Amino acid sequence: MQLPNIGKSESILSMLIPGTFLLFNLIIGVYFIVWNIPCNKVDVYQFLKNSGASLSVIVFLLLVCLGYLFGAILRLIKCDIVDKLSGWCLKRIGYLGTGQEFPFVKLKKYRRHLGSFPYLNYLKTRCAKDYPEAQNFYNSTWGSQNNNEKREKSFFNFCKVILISVNETLAKECYAAEALNRYLASMFYGIFISFFIILSILIKFVITQQIFSFKELSVTLLLVEIIYVASAWLILSAYRFIRMKEVETVFAATFAFREKFGT
Repeated sequence: MQLPNIGKSESILSMLIPGTFLLFNLIIGVYFIVWNIPCNKVDVYQFLKNSGASLSVIVFLLLVCLGYLFGAILRLIKCDIVDKLSGWCLKRIGYLGTGQEFPFVKLKKYRRHLGSFPYLNYLKTRCAKDYPEAQNFYNSTWGSQNNNEKREKSFFNFCKVILISVNETLAKECYAAEALNRYLASMFYGIFISFFIILSILIKFVITQQIFSFKELSVTLLLVEIIYVASAWLILSAYRFIRMKEVETVFAATFAFREKFGT
């Protein structure tokens, strides 16, 4: 379970934006699916305009609170799901069943078989190939946690806590990297749920034979679906690399302050 860090501006935004996005799609879904076609419904904008500023402020605050709540719920879903899907997408991009890489995808072999977060196999190979001076440090600290997923994640979180306590700049770097990963994961979940909400609207239009009566709306919703699919794919194609960057940042920082770890 991914517990949110309350109080940081990065954490607030990384929950509020995905939550508001999901809330907006849920409202659209209820508006079209539950209420039928909204042609004869109250014009919400006109209603708020005529109701006065006080009610508009109350509605706005309610939407913000609900958006933050939905964002917090999305944050409770494990990032590992997105990470594993991202690894699957990278394998498809790199191979596509042909055994050949596309020229625009620069994936090294040891990056295709990273294992689970925090990718200690990748760190081991990276140290051996690119940073031999950090090899001993890896073996005596990070490497001792290898082959035990729970211990790997616990040690990674332990390292972040130590770094946050010894250096304010590193704390900001860790928070920024973590906030970006959690934001992208939350947005992916929001997009995933929203895709099926919009799909339900289109299915209802087909079942009720209203799709031709509302051609412009149907085409718009179809374009939204395409945008959602493309956005989800882009997130998945980059997510593992972004999460790897977080691991590399924490590892480099622990190496710089290795005396704190007794090495």
